[in-house]
Amino acid sequence: MDLDKEMKKLEEEMKTEEADKKAKRHEKAVAAAAVKPKKQSNPLLEFLMGFLLLGGGLYWIFNSFVVSFSWGSIWGSMGIGAPLATGLMLVPLFIGIGLAFFLEKKTIPGIVIALGVLIILITLITSVRFRPITASLWQYVLMFGMVAAGAGLLAKSLFKKSE
Repeated sequence: MDLDKEMKKLEEEMKTEEADKKAKRHEKAVAAAAVKPKKQSNPLLEFLMGFLLLGGGLYWIFNSFVVSFSWGSIWGSMGIGAPLATGLMLVPLFIGIGLAFFLEKKTIPGIVIALGVLIILITLITSVRFRPITASLWQYVLMFGMVAAGAGLLAKSLFKKSE
């Protein structure tokens, strides 16, 4: 009969220990909640705000430049001083096309055609000129600040680890 009494006594001790542990956990949780409330963030709102700021800033920057075109000025910008004639840049392409019909092997004509297309693309890209419109420093700070803030919010909402 002593065993039954001992068992009941051990069971009661275990129940009181569990109740004490639960009470301590509850007290800690209440104390932690009372000490520092957790700041709630909304990732969707951060993403949308970042997207709007980035988009608005980039739109404003892109509308602050005038794009002009000066054909064949790649050589003038390199210090040679003579602009490239528009027909001169087509010569390698025409030679490559002629070689494609003349030669049976297509390796050399393919290289010459690719070189001709590359020369045309480089000439077109380098002949575009960007000139900023007159704006105040405050406007430029706002433009680039919007882009930076928007990129930061987007990066935070996309790459932040969820807790």
